[in-house]
Amino acid sequence: MAAFINYTKYVDQKPARKTLHIRLALIILVGISIPTVSFFITQNPLVSTLAGLISLCLAIFAVFYVLKPLQTFLKAIQSLGDGNLNYRLDIRSNDEFEDVGSSFNLMAQKISQNFQNLEQDRNKNLSERNTIDAVLSSIIDGVIALDMSKNVVSVNKAAEYLTGYNRQEFLGKPIDQFLRLFSEAESIDSKTYCQDGYSQSLMLINKNGGQKKVTLSRVAVTEGIQTNIGCILILRDISKEEELEQMKFDFVSMASHELKTPLTNIIGYLSVFINENKTKIGKEALDLLERSAVSAKVLLTLVENLLSVNKIERDQLSVTVEPSDYLTVLSKAIDDLQNQAKVKNITLTLAPLKRPLPKVLLDQIRIVEIINNLISNAIKYTPAGGRVEVSLDVTPQEVITTVSDTGMGIPKEAMPHLFNKFFRVSNTAQKAQKGTGLGLYIAKSIVEKLNGKIWVESELGKGSKFHFTLPLVPKTQANIPSDAIVGETIQSGALNY
Repeated sequence: MAAFINYTKYVDQKPARKTLHIRLALIILVGISIPTVSFFITQNPLVSTLAGLISLCLAIFAVFYVLKPLQTFLKAIQSLGDGNLNYRLDIRSNDEFEDVGSSFNLMAQKISQNFQNLEQDRNKNLSERNTIDAVLSSIIDGVIALDMSKNVVSVNKAAEYLTGYNRQEFLGKPIDQFLRLFSEAESIDSKTYCQDGYSQSLMLINKNGGQKKVTLSRVAVTEGIQTNIGCILILRDISKEEELEQMKFDFVSMASHELKTPLTNIIGYLSVFINENKTKIGKEALDLLERSAVSAKVLLTLVENLLSVNKIERDQLSVTVEPSDYLTVLSKAIDDLQNQAKVKNITLTLAPLKRPLPKVLLDQIRIVEIINNLISNAIKYTPAGGRVEVSLDVTPQEVITTVSDTGMGIPKEAMPHLFNKFFRVSNTAQKAQKGTGLGLYIAKSIVEKLNGKIWVESELGKGSKFHFTLPLVPKTQANIPSDAIVGETIQSGALNY
């Protein structure tokens, strides 16, 4: 219609072909004047009647002349209304009818083109929708789209499988009728999980009452108001993952326990044999036995690390906290590592204390693990002839232990990941050193269990400093028996058992 109006304006701007109304006016004028003039001239009724008949014929001819193109227009409009968009008028009267016919043809052409464009867009949208449906069907995670009123507008097969409801049951209904989610004993509804950035592990109760552990995430919709999409939910079934994770933990625990006993026996037998026969066997044989003992100890350390990681992952890492003489424990651990430092010609020292050290709340076995790990790492990554120093600083609430070295240092990009499980620095020189990337992860977990914290300072090429804190025994409890202190600490929730 817009095309018709535009074309009409265009026609009006051209030199007008005003011929139709002129011819009609002439015919009507002639039709009226002929009988009138004839009557006045002849005063003969017969002549007037004959003139009237002639006028009538002229009027009929005029009406037929006008109505025939109009009939053609009506037929064209009816054909266009019936959907025949290819119908065109062929009027060559060189008057207004021809102009109107041309405008009609232009309008019909534009309508036809618009319909073709709409059909192409519809086919394109249908193809895109089929593609999206195919993609959604192939996704193993459940996908549910909600409108602004939290009614379901789209759902894939994975979501149907997880919830037990089919697509027909879902569409157009409130999501809270189908998605029954719980966090422990608390029910979670759409007002909670449709919030920005929501992502939680929840228990899903399906249509048949079955339970599945799922991770529910909300995906942001940038043009939600325009598309009437208020929320897109992603449901991921993690039940099988948790089962596999549990199987992995069980296997690691069983294998580690089975390996630990024979390794301990091997180390014990080698130690006894070396001590009793070091003067009876040759130097080469003694060297081989000592290397075997060292390798067995390394393997035992790996097994113990795996056991510790397994306990940490299960939240079963236990600590026995008691007031202890930390300086004695630390000095003994350093003495035990002196041989390892001498092999690399590294000086290992304990800096003198600046003030008396009060009793410290710690687990003596676990704290030795931390000290051994940090000092061993310092020796491992420090070149021959370097220095490793352990120092203590006492504050009113805690003691800060620092292990400093003159080694290769740690790149800045590695610092945020240093205490992650299995992480190893990608530096070529550091990659050459053997290790599993578990030591610092375990150390961090133990320190946090002891209600402390651990961090690192390092500059590439200038060495590193690892710090960790341990709480001091409160002065008001200094004279209370250790078992009472431990019991009170546990009851107060200060320690994470």
